[in-house]
Amino acid sequence: MNLSGLFIGLLFGFLLKRGRFCPTGTIRDIYLEKKYYNAVLILAIIATEGLLYHILVGSMTIPAPFFGCYSMIAVPLGGFIFGVGAVLSNGCVTSTLVKSGDGRIIGILSLIVFATTEYFTNKWIFKPFTQKVMGIQEVYDIDLFDMPFSPVFIFAPVVILLYVIMFRHYRAHKPKYKLPQSYTGLRHIFCEKIWSREITVVLIGVLMAAAFYFSSLTGRNGGISISDPVLSWFNMITGTHSEPIG
Repeated sequence: MNLSGLFIGLLFGFLLKRGRFCPTGTIRDIYLEKKYYNAVLILAIIATEGLLYHILVGSMTIPAPFFGCYSMIAVPLGGFIFGVGAVLSNGCVTSTLVKSGDGRIIGILSLIVFATTEYFTNKWIFKPFTQKVMGIQEVYDIDLFDMPFSPVFIFAPVVILLYVIMFRHYRAHKPKYKLPQSYTGLRHIFCEKIWSREITVVLIGVLMAAAFYFSSLTGRNGGISISDPVLSWFNMITGTHSEPIG
């Protein structure tokens, strides 16, 4: 079942490629280009994953989550640094992997710099500083499973609302022309056609929820991770092991 992680990763990259979709770039453009509809797309991924995830937990298909603590200093600081880097490199780690698969130099360089920096902060020179910052002002998430009702009742209406908004936006902004096709049938759909962002975000949300199920089959209570697998490449080369950073 360890191969399920590779399978989920390939599907995730495939969806990003076909939909020309970058989560961080989508968030960035809300502010830089005033594309406020992008917020609906991001929320649709979260709501879709949240709905399916809590259905899996509620049906006892996967175990309930463990809510760990996190630093009120390290999280926003790390998020700010990551966001600035994503804007400067024109993409997050996921889009960087897609660009590397395309053979683009910017993607390969960004991936090398990201993996090297992560290794330094997680395992080598900056590890003491990282651990110190992560221990400052630690707090715990609110446990949703202490609520008097299932979180499904929160996510379900949100999903319906977001889907209605996306459907109406898709119909109002449907392209009036199509680029010439080189292929037909399934080859065109899976190898040439650019999928709509609405379909892409729904499928990403479903895939991210499915990742929790496949992870539980391997004994791991978690979902999709991007940073740790990239760091594992360094661990494999150097023969070392490091703890997950988040």
